[in-house]
Amino acid sequence: MDNKENNKPENIENTEDFQPTRLDFIRELIADCRYDDAMEMLSIATEDEPDNVDYNYELARIFMEMGNYSSAISNLELVLEKTQSSLLYFMLAEAYEADNEIDKAIGTYLKATMMNENFPFAYKKLGMLFMARGDKESAKEYFEDYIKLDIAEDEKESVKKILERIK
Repeated sequence: MDNKENNKPENIENTEDFQPTRLDFIRELIADCRYDDAMEMLSIATEDEPDNVDYNYELARIFMEMGNYSSAISNLELVLEKTQSSLLYFMLAEAYEADNEIDKAIGTYLKATMMNENFPFAYKKLGMLFMARGDKESAKEYFEDYIKLDIAEDEKESVKKILERIK
């Protein structure tokens, strides 16, 4: 049997000793879009370890996917109490934005840029949110910061066209 049939990663030297963890299994369920099964496993897992960062992160991912933004927010806030990254702040900001909490989204996208000033996605989102609010000066500032970062040339050209329209 090959490794795929055994559900064992190919990059582990001695695959006979590989024992998938509960988290590995949960992530496989999520990858297969088996959210109900993953939620059931996560429910059991969080009973055992309610403050587990990985479990709360995976719950947040599922809640986002299912459109339950307030629950995603709660889980991401728990994760951010233990560990912080620009990506986690970005995810939380997206959840706030999807939940129509625009002020919180803006503040959280700003935290993402403070954690990593080279994180382009947060700058673009800030530009878009400020533009939607009619705050052209702030939108312009964040779009200009965005195009200075390492992004694709066609994306830069697209944002330059936006900048021309809002001047």
